Amino acid sequence: MNERTTTLRTVALGIAAMFAVYWVYSLQIAPRLPIGDPARSLTALLSLYGLGLGLFLLIIKGLPNSEIVPGKIPFSTVAICFLLQFTALMAMSILVNMISIATGKDMNIEVDALKPVNLFLLLIFNPVAEEFVFRWLFAKKLLRRGQRFYIFASSLCFAIVHSVSIGLPQVLYTFLLGLIWSYLLVRTGMLWIPIVLHALSNLFGGILPSLMQNLSETALGIYSMGMMLLALGGLVCFLVFKKRIALDGERKVFKGADIKAVLGNPGILLYIALTIGMYVLKNTMMA
Repeated sequence: MNERTTTLRTVALGIAAMFAVYWVYSLQIAPRLPIGDPARSLTALLSLYGLGLGLFLLIIKGLPNSEIVPGKIPFSTVAICFLLQFTALMAMSILVNMISIATGKDMNIEVDALKPVNLFLLLIFNPVAEEFVFRWLFAKKLLRRGQRFYIFASSLCFAIVHSVSIGLPQVLYTFLLGLIWSYLLVRTGMLWIPIVLHALSNLFGGILPSLMQNLSETALGIYSMGMMLLALGGLVCFLVFKKRIALDGERKVFKGADIKAVLGNPGILLYIALTIGMYVLKNTMMA
């Protein structure tokens, strides 16, 4: 087993252990506690970013660190990445609507994004915490094994875990977002840029649509049209300037060897199996 396989296996086992702690607490322990829903949510976050993150750090502690080198990229590249977030949202909306039509079930996730606690989570806590784990910590351990290898592994792990919290069809959306944010970390070496774009994604994709819907159906319709235009603009910019924003000047987003190395990794396979199990368990309990 080569070093790249061993490193990714350890990181995948670490992130699997981190979220296993969270899922066991959220699904099995928290519902039995004589506390209210706000307290359950708070203690669940503590289990994830306290005990869970501590376990993750302990598991990956022995891996050598990668050097994350600060770099400069044109503002136009960051702007294209920002627009591509709308493209990812449009792709998810199309997929969700297709699945809803095919199954006869509404696959959209209803979340009251305008609650103060949800505003805090969506705009501050989640962007900072999730980018620290999936972008920064993953980069510290995987980036030395290859930029594309890190980007694909980080984005895949980020997307898979969201299937439990926001649903299976949304995996495509979070995977595409993960690609954008991991790419920006590689190009800039700075964590704050993915954090800001993550917060903006939650703002435009969750908070503002809820606000528009509360105002009127007309406002929501106009907003949706604007989002679609931005999504098309992002797609056009990506196709036109693909060579400029590509890694190492290559047009390929990924290389087959990197994809095979990630998808065939035993740690990743275990992580996927655990996530599928939690997804099935959660939906069975909610049925």
